[in-house]
Amino acid sequence: MKHITLVTQAAVMSCTAMLLLNAPALSGQAAGAAPELKAASPGIFFPANDLMKIGVFYYPEQWPKDEWERDFKNMARFGFEFTHMAEFSWTYLEPEEGRFDFTWLDEAVDMAARAGLKVILCTPSLCPPAWMGEKYPEVYLVGSDGRRREHGIRANASISNPVYRKFTDRIVTELARHYGNDDRIWGWQIDNEPLAVADYSPSALDAFRKWLENRYKIIGNLNRAWAGSFWSTRYGSFIQVLIPNESMNSEDKLSPHALLDFQRFTADMTASFLNDQADILRKYIRPGQWITSNYINVSTSADPRRSDHLDFPSFTMYPVSGRNELGGNNFRTGIPYRIYEACDYYRPIKGITGLMELQPGQVNWGSVNPQLLPGTVHMWIMQAFGGGCSFLCTYRYRHPLRGSEMYHDGIVGTDGITLTQGGKEFVQAIREIHELKKLPGHDSSMPADFKSRRTAILWSHDVMWDLDIQKQTELWDTWRNRNNYSSAVKSTGAPLDFISENDDFRNYPFLIAPSYQMVDSSLVTRWLDYVRDGGNLVLTCRTGQKDRLGHFFEAPLAGPVRKLIGADIEFFDMLPEGSKGKVRTSNSLHEWNIWAEILSPYAGTEVLASHHDQFYAGTAAAVTRRIGKGTVTYIGIATKEGDIERELVRKVYELAKVPVEDLPKGVYHEWRNGFNVAVNYTDVPFKMPMNKGARVIIGENPVPTARALVWIDN
Repeated sequence: MKHITLVTQAAVMSCTAMLLLNAPALSGQAAGAAPELKAASPGIFFPANDLMKIGVFYYPEQWPKDEWERDFKNMARFGFEFTHMAEFSWTYLEPEEGRFDFTWLDEAVDMAARAGLKVILCTPSLCPPAWMGEKYPEVYLVGSDGRRREHGIRANASISNPVYRKFTDRIVTELARHYGNDDRIWGWQIDNEPLAVADYSPSALDAFRKWLENRYKIIGNLNRAWAGSFWSTRYGSFIQVLIPNESMNSEDKLSPHALLDFQRFTADMTASFLNDQADILRKYIRPGQWITSNYINVSTSADPRRSDHLDFPSFTMYPVSGRNELGGNNFRTGIPYRIYEACDYYRPIKGITGLMELQPGQVNWGSVNPQLLPGTVHMWIMQAFGGGCSFLCTYRYRHPLRGSEMYHDGIVGTDGITLTQGGKEFVQAIREIHELKKLPGHDSSMPADFKSRRTAILWSHDVMWDLDIQKQTELWDTWRNRNNYSSAVKSTGAPLDFISENDDFRNYPFLIAPSYQMVDSSLVTRWLDYVRDGGNLVLTCRTGQKDRLGHFFEAPLAGPVRKLIGADIEFFDMLPEGSKGKVRTSNSLHEWNIWAEILSPYAGTEVLASHHDQFYAGTAAAVTRRIGKGTVTYIGIATKEGDIERELVRKVYELAKVPVEDLPKGVYHEWRNGFNVAVNYTDVPFKMPMNKGARVIIGENPVPTARALVWIDN
């Protein structure tokens, strides 16, 4: 039955008061919903015996209606279990202001269900229709150059704008009312790839001022936090505050504290935008429908921990886009750390995650868009399975015939029916996952050797933003610095979780806090207690230099952590591109040029690495000490290649007498539900160590390039 609803402009303007402007007093806490609308426990949505369901994106609005039924039937015939629709379709769902038409979507959902497919529906907030911008141009986002975005692209709206937020609330409400009790709808995706884009519009400025007033209460507190005494930058009232904008100032030394708060504000607004949509959906949907949003890889701007009204976060993944991390053919197999890092980052947030959008083949938007090495897509799917994904979906089913993504592969090619290479590998993986479901042991407990080396990386978006604002060297890369430590952990075969300060450190025998620059006494005390109780803590360069506002302590450099690490940090150094310093460990001589700290160890602190040259040759560069039942290690070096980081992290496991594997960069081993999964991104086959009597289920050992191996231990 055709679903068309008329809503008056007055109703639009009266719904959803400007709660978005009542920003949170503390960063990391998004503007909230009523307590009764809390997210469900995600474990109820994905039974362990399901392992990982696999689905595919479809855009019925982009294809002739007489081809829909054929396409859905073919999806089911290939083995796909669900499809994903409506994320970019606002102009079809609300073709005119206040007139809703769900007829076409009803037909598509019905055809998909009759083919045996579950449906994920999306809110269309990323793509406001042309009529909205024509009548309400204030809804558009403004860039740092002062230019307003216009219709014709996606992600062009200001999420701080109350008019846009009201229109968003209304379309989400209409969708929720219409499909919330439809048992054909499996779950909901809110928006698409939330990015926390910096917005310099009048709406954002108004919201930012209110956010600051809510956070600091009086202008004097803001002036102290932003160092208003410096360069006469203090304010007399919140109404005088402008958004810090480096593009509009010839002087590039804006207050780092103002820039940090603007990052926090932007992330909080994004969280509020997603949380509000989740709250609306939860009022109407049946308990079995879940709510997520698909973040990009491990997001740098949007902070998924702030969007805490979702049932769980999911993520998108495009590993091949022109980079060649390992040399050789790695440009055809993908950036090796992306999938494991995303799984290990998103899964611990709510205990569950899914890969919502996986590259099926060539893409159109990379700096270079090469063909994938055959087997690569299958390898990615199996790695995501090993990393704990409860579902996996690929973008997209059909290869586009027009538009900006014409060169983006699909599961089927331009004829709409023939499987591409990636499509064939999806079909292979689907069949294999179904075979795995038939095997026993889905609820197996993690083996003792995995538990003994379980590791966490402590992660904070606030810390990351602060590092990026004041890099001190153009060679500093916060992302690479973190990758070096996650890669070192993965070389041991250790299970890895990215955690926050709200999590219990004691769940992990090993904890790494890479360059955790902003600390307070409470966190340092928790680190100390963790070590005394038997934990093995690794801190790295730049840790403990600043307080939570991003200010230096009125104390010697990194004063709060000196007693903890058992060393003074005398000073730090950086070298220009092309220059190299040397650091010696007990095993090797390593080069560095990004960051080096010169340490003066206390009595009882062991030196793990020393500077080999420069005017401070012979001084300590990395140290370790025992405290109570555990250890704390400090690594004062940051390199591009990560070799010394790998050696010293592995040394921590060795000193703790925990046996580890020795996997090269690009070879990864995961354990999940009783299954071992190994993948190989390198150009050389790798022989995986396996227990005697292990049974290979998928693949072969040695593991060839761009292949996966799945086995069960006896």
